[in-house]
Amino acid sequence: MNNLLQHLSTILGSMSLIDWIVRALLPGLLVIITFFTLFWRYIKIQWRFGNNLRRKIYFLKTSEDKPLQSEKESLCKLKMFRVIEEVKDISGSIKILQALDKNAVYIVGYSKQYDKYEKLIRLAEDANIPVIFFAKFGEITSEHRGLFDESMFCDVANTSRRLIIILLNTLKIV
Repeated sequence: MNNLLQHLSTILGSMSLIDWIVRALLPGLLVIITFFTLFWRYIKIQWRFGNNLRRKIYFLKTSEDKPLQSEKESLCKLKMFRVIEEVKDISGSIKILQALDKNAVYIVGYSKQYDKYEKLIRLAEDANIPVIFFAKFGEITSEHRGLFDESMFCDVANTSRRLIIILLNTLKIV
C-alpha cells in the first residue's frame, strides 16, 4: 500500500509540472506563433507589392482628344513605375493589346464616342490586367459607368494625383 501511495504521489507531482508548463509557456507560445503568422502575412503583401511594381504600365488612347502625355509624364517623374514611353492608340482596333505584356496595367483615356470598352474590359479580365480609365469629372456616360462598375478590374481617375493613388492601391492588391 505504501508503494502505491508513493507512486500516486509521483504521478500527481509530475502532473503539476505539466500543468505549470501549460499555464506558463502556452500563452507565450501562442503570442509568438501569432506574431510570426502576422509578420509572415505582412512580408507576403510587401513581396507581392514589390513584384507588382515591376508591371508595365501602358497608356492607351481611344481618341485624339485624350493624348495622356501629361499623365504619363507625372508617372514617369516618380521613377517607381515601369511606364512604357509610347502611348498606344486603340481607337481603331484593340488587337494591339494582344502584343502587349500580360503582366501589365492599362491606363485608358476615356472618350464618349469609343465603342469597344466592353471588349477591352473582357480582354483585360481574361488576362487579369487592371484597367484605369482617365476621364474628366462628370464626363463618363451612365452606360459606360455601369460597365466600369460591373468589373472588379476597372477604376476611374479624373486627376493625375488620383491616378497615382489608384495605381498604387491597385498594385497593392493585384
